[in-house]
Amino acid sequence: MINIVFCVAVLVSAPMTLERVIAVVGSEPVLHSDVVSLLIESGIEQDTAYEIEPSSPSYQQAMEQIIEEKLLVEAARREGLYPDRQQIEDAVDEAMDEIRSSFYSEQEFMDYLGSMGTTVAALRDSYSSMVGDNIASENYVRIKAGTAMSTMPSDAAAFINENLEIVLEVLAPANLSWIYLPVLPGDTQEAEALLSEVRVSIEAGETTFSAAAAEYSQDGSASTGGDLGWFSRGDMTATFEGVVYSLEPGEIAGPFLTPFGVHLVKLTDRDEERVRASHIIIIAQLTPSDLDLRIQQAEELVADLEAGMDFAQAVNDFSLDPDPDNVDGYLGAVNVGAWEGEMRETVINLSPGEISRPVAVEQDMAVAIFKTSDNQIIDWEVFSSDELNSMLQSVYWQNYYSGMIESLRSDIPVVVNFQ
Repeated sequence: MINIVFCVAVLVSAPMTLERVIAVVGSEPVLHSDVVSLLIESGIEQDTAYEIEPSSPSYQQAMEQIIEEKLLVEAARREGLYPDRQQIEDAVDEAMDEIRSSFYSEQEFMDYLGSMGTTVAALRDSYSSMVGDNIASENYVRIKAGTAMSTMPSDAAAFINENLEIVLEVLAPANLSWIYLPVLPGDTQEAEALLSEVRVSIEAGETTFSAAAAEYSQDGSASTGGDLGWFSRGDMTATFEGVVYSLEPGEIAGPFLTPFGVHLVKLTDRDEERVRASHIIIIAQLTPSDLDLRIQQAEELVADLEAGMDFAQAVNDFSLDPDPDNVDGYLGAVNVGAWEGEMRETVINLSPGEISRPVAVEQDMAVAIFKTSDNQIIDWEVFSSDELNSMLQSVYWQNYYSGMIESLRSDIPVVVNFQ
């Protein structure tokens, strides 16, 4: 919700020259500042967003998204699906409560609004319009989705085989491999030195692991002597599991780094694929410079790969895949069209055998390098019936949605004007 507050603040503080109409949907204007706010919300720096030209692809994409949203709102109005005043007020109250909960105190919340040049009343007014429109478009889409799904074919495999062109366009499936590089915190020398001393004390019998965890660990497990309970592969971050699963019961490892900080870990028990472990963590926050460093290292690795380094060898030497069974980095057939943002744009247009540039994944906690297989024939039989049905729903809805938007465009006037 803080992101929404930020976007509202952008509208309030933006120069008046930005408040120009760039399109009209029905009788509703689309403002340049609407597009700028959406660009900022998508992750583009504020100063950069203000400078993006209306003719640029990113600006056009954001504008089209807003136009689609306004088409849905207008269609909802026409079908009597716009929420009443009480529904809007209730939704605004809920949104305001969620915003307030993100601050330590009411005074901090008020100070933030003051620093943004706005007030509680102005924020509520902004939300009233946004929330009403959001509920209206959701109501309309929900009804249309129900209509679409009621006519969906029952045989997913047959539909996919008979509509491969549409399926490939929407899902953009690709046979992919990757190199997964966790982003690790920098400036951890003091924490590593401390935990090295703690490990020496534990192994010398001067203290126990649980006592040391209670004294030094900086997460909630300190209250239980560092005990993390039973867990399986995939429950923890890959770097942590890689160390834990290499141990025998009673063994200690570390200090070592994960995206969350510096750890000591002790394996206490093992039951087939489940393990029980305790740890001591000194928390270290990731910073933008940590991500930048990992991207730089990944770019150097890409240069080596393009110069002839074997991809499989690079996977073996550098990748820390979250899936422990994925030893060769091969992800199989992946529906890239379902991805979002920079990750999608990085991979979707790769040619067979091509290596991608590095891209941040998992909320900037890792960096990935992707490679498409030379063979891009998709074997649909590798997917389960549930996966095929999920794909069918995605393709069928996307095809229905595109037709619905085109129909609304022909019924509701849309005028675009950059002058």
